[in-house]
Amino acid sequence: MLAVTGQPFSRKDWIFEPKFDGIRCIAHRHRGRTFLQNRRLSDITVKYPEIVNGLRVAAPADCILDGELVIFRGGKPLISALQSRESQDDRFKIGLLARSLPASFILFDILCLEGKPLEERPLAERKEILSGLIAQGSGVYVTDYIPTKGEDYYKASIALGFEGVVGKRMDSLYRPGIRSPDWVKCTKILTVDLVVGGFTHGSGARGSTFGALLLGGYNPGGQFVYVTKVGSGFSEDVQSTIVTSLERRPDTPFAGSPGNAGVTWVKPTLVVEVRAQEITPAGSLRAPRFVRIRPDKDPLECLLPKTG
Repeated sequence: MLAVTGQPFSRKDWIFEPKFDGIRCIAHRHRGRTFLQNRRLSDITVKYPEIVNGLRVAAPADCILDGELVIFRGGKPLISALQSRESQDDRFKIGLLARSLPASFILFDILCLEGKPLEERPLAERKEILSGLIAQGSGVYVTDYIPTKGEDYYKASIALGFEGVVGKRMDSLYRPGIRSPDWVKCTKILTVDLVVGGFTHGSGARGSTFGALLLGGYNPGGQFVYVTKVGSGFSEDVQSTIVTSLERRPDTPFAGSPGNAGVTWVKPTLVVEVRAQEITPAGSLRAPRFVRIRPDKDPLECLLPKTG
């Protein structure tokens, strides 16, 4: 289940949770075995051995849990550290990172218990079941929340270094794969997920990678439309990862070329998260900056940013 975007609000019969800067994760426990999936339902079990071990201690033997994988430093989420975990496939290096950059699993929902589906139960009931089941610790925790006072909780969350809050209607049912108005995310910083459609040639230290990425999103008619160019926020390792993962093509993937000379066009398969000051009336982004690669997101989910 996914959230829509909105402004901070307070409302009776709603609860508000802190929004963590992390990776969405569904954890399956069946007969004592643990299996982790990201929001695209790709298997990420091998990437987080410390979470697998923590769930053996903290969770029942048969359940399905929903939450966020987060790496904390100084009590604040550190998305750059999580990016290094996501891009690693070597089991030996994963083991080292699990000790040097351990993740926490912040749980906020339960979908099934001992083979009995819970999606049709109201959120308030699911929260009560979840809080009574989890032995908090070992890197696995149940998130806090408060009722009604979303605006106050939003201000407190921002002050503590979190992205914002997620408001949820207390009687809402769990709708897998649906972006529902029953869940509303309210964040301070504008973040947009877009798809890479090309890159400009780099120079100097970036001569072997790229200068900037050309990004787009899909309009209601299913056309892939150019949105913006982003050239800041990249580490050398991330640049190398990006440029080697892109598949070249001879012509533009955009519906109408953005008109950039010296562009290498690529198949629109790689999703990246970008932060910006605002969306302009023309639908572009003001002062965009790369945040992370989003292997957990389907490119077709990346719609054009809304301007109003």
